Amino acid sequence: MNGKPLGLRSVSALLFVRVLLFQPPAGLAVESTPLVFTHVTVIDATGRPPLPNRTVIVAGNRIQAIGETGKLRTPRGAKVVDATGKFMIPGLWDMHVHFRGGAALIPGNESWLSLFVANGIVGVREMGGDIAPTVFQWRAEIATGARFGPRILTSGPKVDGPSPIWEGSFAVTDAQSARDAVRKLKTMGADFVKIYAPGFPRETFSALMDEAKRQNLSVAGHLPLDTHTVRESIDAGVKCIEHLDYYVLPGCSRSEQQIRDKYAGLESLFRQAETFDPDWARDLVARMVQHGVWVTPTLAAATLTQTTGRVDYDHDPRRRYIFPGIWRTWDPKSGGRAPFPEADEKRWERIREQSRILLKMLQAGGVGLLAGSDSGASNNFTFPGWTLHRELELMVESGLTPMQALQTATRNPARYLGELDRAGTVEAGKSADLVLLKANPLTDIRNIEEIEAVVLRGTLLARADLDKLLDDVAKAAASARTP
Repeated sequence: MNGKPLGLRSVSALLFVRVLLFQPPAGLAVESTPLVFTHVTVIDATGRPPLPNRTVIVAGNRIQAIGETGKLRTPRGAKVVDATGKFMIPGLWDMHVHFRGGAALIPGNESWLSLFVANGIVGVREMGGDIAPTVFQWRAEIATGARFGPRILTSGPKVDGPSPIWEGSFAVTDAQSARDAVRKLKTMGADFVKIYAPGFPRETFSALMDEAKRQNLSVAGHLPLDTHTVRESIDAGVKCIEHLDYYVLPGCSRSEQQIRDKYAGLESLFRQAETFDPDWARDLVARMVQHGVWVTPTLAAATLTQTTGRVDYDHDPRRRYIFPGIWRTWDPKSGGRAPFPEADEKRWERIREQSRILLKMLQAGGVGLLAGSDSGASNNFTFPGWTLHRELELMVESGLTPMQALQTATRNPARYLGELDRAGTVEAGKSADLVLLKANPLTDIRNIEEIEAVVLRGTLLARADLDKLLDDVAKAAASARTP
């Protein structure tokens, strides 16, 4: 074998903090010489069993070869990492995050780029906010290597009804304004359309969906259940439904429309959950498969919202990484989203129970599932990176296997994006976005948190480098808290 053994290569010199504003490095250069991991157990996320004692060769930003250690030749001059006892998985994607909160919160949002990477997340799907020009700029800079961070796909501004709930959203009042909103998103460079309105008049929604198809933009988001049933929304062409409990579960009640006509808001949701029909749920699953509809469950975010005010996060060690402006949007004591009434707890538990049942049905029926944290300002205590790990844990607790849960953050996002031929699994020829773990996530999904190193677009970040990222964010957040 050629090449000399090295420890995990440090890139700490590229990481720094500016006072009050965390500024990620100008970019991490792709390794100029091959990077080789030896004696590693590869969990490739294809569904196959782990591959022990493997050598993985990375050249540039691609996996060049994978083979049994000792039988695969190491390129001359390669940097070699002895990964004995370690487990390699594909880099993770968080398929539902938000960068938002106005100009004052841009530094806090920017720091999340490092927090995502430090937690093994190599790509995020940003689901709409009010700092879209900044997010578009980050996306472009990351794509060219001018900025450090995970790859970003973004919807740009959300498309809402006449009186948008969130700042920065596009207000749609009729069919023409719906078409105008979609065209403007296309011009801005949005990767897809995020819908948010509780309802759209039928002509308006038809125009929106037609224009999105014309502009070759997929549509994802909240279903307009005040005006359309879940099945009608699926038939209209929505590609991905966000939030299993709020926007998929209602379609499992044969009385969905009647309940919606009589009750509003959470009362409608509670009553739809109470009339959950397994046969009708299976019919819904079949329709979703027929139309190629995906689901981002966001189980962890739902749990965090429902437990706000009942769990003390003031002393959570992760608070040190959150800028004060974002923290204030989370904290109910400072005007953030308020706790749900204690009297509703039993009804929420029923929704959680039905959601767990439905999640297993979706998986078994062949509906594509995507892991998403819903991390963002105003979404209580959705710590970026860590909440995605919790999402995978909740999926396993709901009945998915650890491999199935892992695939929702690796292989499935690549399938969803049409990139499975070049990303999403640990296979030769695919992107060198990888995570090295200290323990096997297939025996305990919580081992997804035991990160030893991350390979981001072909460049290695050792544990010391990841710790430096975290420390730099903590220092910047502390500076922002200083009067």
